[in-house]
Amino acid sequence: MLSLTAPALASPDVDMVYGDDIARRGELAGELAARRSQSSHGGELTGGTVWQLQGELSYGISDQFNLGIKLPVYRVDGSWRGNGAYLEAKYLAPHTGQGFYWGVEIEAGSIKPYGEERSAVLEAFPILGYRAGRYHLTANPGLEYSAEGEDKGWGFAPKLKIGYELGKGHALAVEYHVDAGKFGSFTPRAKRSETAYLTLDSQVAGQKFSVALGHGTTHAADRWAVRIGVEFDD
Repeated sequence: MLSLTAPALASPDVDMVYGDDIARRGELAGELAARRSQSSHGGELTGGTVWQLQGELSYGISDQFNLGIKLPVYRVDGSWRGNGAYLEAKYLAPHTGQGFYWGVEIEAGSIKPYGEERSAVLEAFPILGYRAGRYHLTANPGLEYSAEGEDKGWGFAPKLKIGYELGKGHALAVEYHVDAGKFGSFTPRAKRSETAYLTLDSQVAGQKFSVALGHGTTHAADRWAVRIGVEFDD
C-alpha cells in the first residue's frame, strides 16, 4: 500500500510488503488499498492529514509470473490528485508451503508526488521469504530510481514483515518500513522516514483483508497511519 518521504509524500503509492501472493495462470486479481496518516510536523505538510488510495489489477501469465497496473491517488488540502501510474511485473520461484522462497517485483511509471516534479521512476523489490510452522518472515530490500529532482538517482527503501498465524486464514504481524535515501549519501536516521506497523491479515468469504496501525519512529516520519486493503480474485 503507500509510503511517504520527508518533507513531502515519501512515495506516491500505498506501501506494503510483497510476499508470495501472486495471480496464477489465467487468473485476474485486483486489490484496493487506502492509507490515512498525519504527516510529520517538521515536513512540508506540517502535521496535516493525508489520504492515499490505490487500485491494482494483475493478470497471471503463468503460475510464477504476472503483469499488472497500479494507479495511486491522494488527497491533500481538500483536493484529490492523481500521481500517475505504474506498470508492474512479478516473478515468484516455485516453492512449497514451508521453508525459503524468493521472487522479485519490478514497477515502472511516470509519477508526480505532492510538491515535486513529475519523474520517470523504476522500483525493484526483491522478495525473500521464509515459513516455519506458524511463523512467516518476509523481506523486501527495495531499490528505487528517480530520473528527476532532488531524489534523482538510486535510493534504498527496505521493508520487513514478521507474521504469526493465529488460525486458518488469520495472521498477526509487525512491519517496518525505511526510506534510507540515496546510495552514497544515505539520509541521517533522524531525518529519514521510518514507520512501524501492527497488521492483522484475514481471509473472509474467500477474499483477503488487511488492517494495519502504524507509527513513525523518526521525527521525519508520519506521526501515525491507518492502512486497509482488500484483494479480489476471479
